[in-house]
Amino acid sequence: MSRHKAHDEEHGGDERWLVSYSDFITLLFVLFVVLYSMGQVDVTKYKILAESMRAAFSTGGAVQVVSNSISASGGGTDPNSVPAPIAIPGMPEKPPQSDEVASQLTAMLNNMNMGSGVSVQTNIEGVLISLSESIIFVPGTANLEPQAYPVLDGIIGMLNSMSNQLRIVGYTDDSAPTDAKYANNFELSVGRANVVAQYLISKGVDPSRLTISGKSEYSPIFPNDTPEHRSMNSRAEIVIIYPDTSSSITTGTSLQ
Repeated sequence: MSRHKAHDEEHGGDERWLVSYSDFITLLFVLFVVLYSMGQVDVTKYKILAESMRAAFSTGGAVQVVSNSISASGGGTDPNSVPAPIAIPGMPEKPPQSDEVASQLTAMLNNMNMGSGVSVQTNIEGVLISLSESIIFVPGTANLEPQAYPVLDGIIGMLNSMSNQLRIVGYTDDSAPTDAKYANNFELSVGRANVVAQYLISKGVDPSRLTISGKSEYSPIFPNDTPEHRSMNSRAEIVIIYPDTSSSITTGTSLQ
């Protein structure tokens, strides 16, 4: 009996791998189910997401980031089986010409040999042009450097060829202003945005298109650990806002 029992136990041990194998197949099946479900567009879930965002960000008045619903035709694929983005009414859509504008600006600034002091990128709001302190401002002040003028003139030439709204944002690093006219970095950052805005106006940009704001030292790109990083953090940004701004957030002070 003992020999038969030992034989049965040995035979059973040889088949234990089937348990692990079946577990593996089950997990693999679950993985494929999850991947398949992630690839499907659930309009109802997106509507719930939109409602949640609207409730979180809408405060009554001008701030309405997401509208009440999502179009049932948005997202998924179009009749030609080409993937289409989820369309949220009221959110500005990226116009086709935005990439062209960004490319032209990048090419122009590269021809000026600005190096890493100037960058151009696109985001959900518009085309963003970032000008570091080393290119545009005397450190610790809102005074424009001599080399800032040809850079701004080149940008203004393109801005005057379009009618988009523009937002100008000033930034600083975490060091105190050197200009006694500014008590703190908030005042300095707004002063920088205002100086750029006034120069744009002097060159023919309609002031009704402009909004300015200051972010002080609180939106750094890099840690303030090297002179180069400080120069990149201490900057001015010009945002060319996409035409559909019906639900965008309004910030800063409008120049009249």
